[in-house]
Amino acid sequence: MNSQMISLADTALSTDALHDWKQAAASWLDNAGSDHTRRAYRQAWSAFLSFAQVTPEQVTQDHIITYRRHMETTLSPKTGKPYAQGTINLHLTALSSFFTWAQDRGLRPDNPTDGVKRKAVTPYGKATWLRAEDGEDIHFLSAIDDTTPRGLRDRAIMLLFLTLALRVSEVASLKVGSLRRQGKKVFLTYTRKRGFTREVELPKETAEAIDDYLKTRILLTDASPLFTASEEGREAARRLGHDVEGETPLTARAIAGLVHSYGNKALGKGHGIHPHSLRHTAAMNAAKDGHSILDVSDLLGHASLQVTTIYLHATGRATAKVAADLGRRYRRQQP
Repeated sequence: MNSQMISLADTALSTDALHDWKQAAASWLDNAGSDHTRRAYRQAWSAFLSFAQVTPEQVTQDHIITYRRHMETTLSPKTGKPYAQGTINLHLTALSSFFTWAQDRGLRPDNPTDGVKRKAVTPYGKATWLRAEDGEDIHFLSAIDDTTPRGLRDRAIMLLFLTLALRVSEVASLKVGSLRRQGKKVFLTYTRKRGFTREVELPKETAEAIDDYLKTRILLTDASPLFTASEEGREAARRLGHDVEGETPLTARAIAGLVHSYGNKALGKGHGIHPHSLRHTAAMNAAKDGHSILDVSDLLGHASLQVTTIYLHATGRATAKVAADLGRRYRRQQP
């Protein structure tokens, strides 16, 4: 990993300087908040060094600006499409982060990314959600056949999105040990974006849905994945050549596929609904139920109220109460 980070034009560096830069690269990546950030930063840096063909101490502001222009005017070799502005900003953020790290360690006196402009991105300008006023969220849940173990699993997953506004990566990483019981209350601990850990009380409806699903499984331990692939899913993986034995954790990609499938059933094709849409649905419903923007921001785990305001398209009690109110919307109707 280190040699990939600092490998181009190494001959321009002394042995000691090369060691210092590689050590800085390694510690910088180790300090990243999550594996996802670490991987994204590593890829961004490798792409920049391949383009610039200079050592880190030789990088100037002109190199950064030229690289930005390159991304704005060429197609990504990975996707074959123009770079999204968010991707361009991520690359610039990675460069800025590393040079700040190197500057703090005395490897160079300046940060060449300082002053390089980035275009603003409206993160939720094309957001989709299930419209409560049309009952779309209810129709979406009704598309799940919860008379089967797979259906019980899927209902529990969708309620985590719709009542706690979790991200798909947060759901996919859950273990049975993520649950803690205190009398009739059930608490869930999960790892948020940027590596922060949080515990929140589950709304009654979501806790019951998870318990109904777990009753269909045996030999559970704290280390067992909370959600696992069905036999059909494991068989599909085997057909693709994957070695699948025993309980297989349900991946974020598989969960996204489930959301898309139930969206097709409930709304027809072309709906544009994905896991983030369900998180967005929770935020919109909470705001319409009268919860303050501070509470909605806490539910979403946003670091900035400005982001929440954009998320709610200028719409505007603690997370447990917000989640409980959202849960009541999905209470099962007793015959």
